[in-house]
Formats: sequence, C-alpha cells, structure tokens
Amino acid sequence: MSTIVMLVAHRVENLAAMEQALQGEGYALLRAGSREEAAQALADTDVQVVLLASSLPGGNVHAAVRSLRKIHADRPLQILLLAEVSGDAEVRQAVESGADDFIRVPYDPVELQARCRAAQMRWENQASLVKEREFYRVAVAEEERLSSLVLDQNLSLKDAYEKIRRLNEELERANSELEQIAAFDSLSGLLNRRSLFTRIAIEIERSVRLDVPLTGLMIDIDWFKKINDNYGHQCGDGVIREIGAKLQAGLRKYDYAGRYGGEEFFVVLSNTNAQQAQGIAERFRKDMEEMRLECSGDHIGVTVSIGVGRYVGGESQESWIERTDRSMYRAKQAGRNRIEVA
Repeated sequence: MSTIVMLVAHRVENLAAMEQALQGEGYALLRAGSREEAAQALADTDVQVVLLASSLPGGNVHAAVRSLRKIHADRPLQILLLAEVSGDAEVRQAVESGADDFIRVPYDPVELQARCRAAQMRWENQASLVKEREFYRVAVAEEERLSSLVLDQNLSLKDAYEKIRRLNEELERANSELEQIAAFDSLSGLLNRRSLFTRIAIEIERSVRLDVPLTGLMIDIDWFKKINDNYGHQCGDGVIREIGAKLQAGLRKYDYAGRYGGEEFFVVLSNTNAQQAQGIAERFRKDMEEMRLECSGDHIGVTVSIGVGRYVGGESQESWIERTDRSMYRAKQAGRNRIEVA
C-alpha cells in the first residue's frame, strides 16, 4: 500500500509545485487548501505524512502544528513544515512546536523528495513501535485477566505450579518438534539443505581450528528417474526413505548426512581422510547394491554413485562441495554403481 502524503497550502501554485516534485515517487498524494480541509482529511484518511506550508491563512502555523499533534497523539504522523525563514530561531520554533522536519522555501525538489522519503522511513519505524507497544499492552492485559481468573477460582499454589510445569513441558515438546521440522528433511529423515550447509560450515571451522582431516561424500541414486517413471513416485519416495535410514544407521555419531537435492545426499565425515572415507563409501555402496525394495509387486535393486572429496584448507565451502560433486559425476560417467575420489 502506498504511503499517503497530504499537501497543505492555500495557493494552488504551491500545491502544484509540491505535487510535481513528489509525482512518480510512489506516494498517494492528497491536496488540502485550508486547515479545515486538512483536519477533515486527517479524520477520514490514514494519512502518514503532512507537508504543511507556513503561509496557510488562519493564524499561527506553529499553533496549528501543536493542535495536530494533540488531536492525533496516537498516530505516528509525520509533519514537515515548509516556510521562508531568515534565521535559525524560526527553525527551532518549528521543531519545538511539534514538526518532525523543516524545509526552507524556496526548496530544491530533490531535497523535498529526500525529506519526504526520510519522513516515510520515520513513520514506518514509529508505526512498528506503536504496533509493538499495543501488542505488549494486550499481552499484559491478557496476563492480568488470567491472573485475576486464577485468583477468583482460588487455585492453590500447588495446582498453579503443576499447570505451569505441564505448560512448560508442552512448550519444550512443541519447540523440539519445531526444531525437528525446521532442521530435517521430512522424507529422508536427514538434515535438510539449510541445516546441512550450516553443519558443513561448522565442521570446516573445526577442521581448520584443530588441524584434523575432513572428507565429504556426494551420493546420487542411479537411474532414479526411471524408478519414478516405471514404478511411480511412491516407490521413489521409498528409495529416499531407505537411503536416509541406512545412512542414519551406518554412520558414526559424529558424522552428518543431509539431503542435498532431489536424489542427491551429502555426508560429512569428521576427522576422516580420503582413504578412510572411501572405505565408508564402499560399505554403503555395497549395502545399497544388495538391497531389494518392493515396488508394485516387484523387488527392485537400487545402486548409487558416490564421489569422495577431502576438504583442502583455504578453499570455500562451495568449492569443496563442487569438487566432490564432480567426482560423483565421474562415477556416473564411468558406469554408475561405483566410487570416484576427487
């Protein structure tokens, strides 16, 4: 929704000049030719910014600013006063009367645009604070209402403590479930892509700090599209679940596995060199080769191609993964169901 800016000036040419300067800046512009029109517009419309010409008839403009501030004290209204001034004292008077900013007339259109944009940003910040205060006010009122209800029902301290304890346990369970949902891929049960990348960054930092080897495995299911095409996506989902289960069961407690893409998985092997990682990869490859999965009445075999890549100090996370990924593609090009080392 566009910010609503009201232009208040007695002279039509002044209104036109302000409108021309702000045209195309993304504002919804309103005109008011008098104090009465401005007051009515503020009552009827959620105006955010007011550009007020000091030459407006009807008395002291500073008094008008103070009046607007008093009437609309509950709104983060931004008031910009435009006036011809001869000294700094008049600027201070404008600010002390409640104006948020002051623009000397004649003004540069670019300055007017910048001041108006700054007023919009202040309004957004203040509106956010007002909303936050209201939220806490409602929350406090609700808390007081609940406290009063507890007292009215004459609950014993023991009962209240037990209720809070149960609520805390439920909250901990709910938080644990949310963390699980946020961190893990629902199909494979492994880390999701975001959590995987976080863990990779942690393990790289640990490898560099402790000067210990770190190796990754990029695993890709062979002919996965054919499995989906021939047996359906439910069978494909079953393959992904089976791989997730085997990785979780076969890895060491300090290793991490995540779903990198649709049928790709990345395994982080801490304190492991390339030779050791190749042995781990071979055991998993063989385990998958021997597995049979029932799909649509058939028992199908599933194989994987695996790339092994040891992290090299100084390289980026992306570079390490890319090298390991390329070694996996070499395994595919060499016939699949095999391992290649980067």
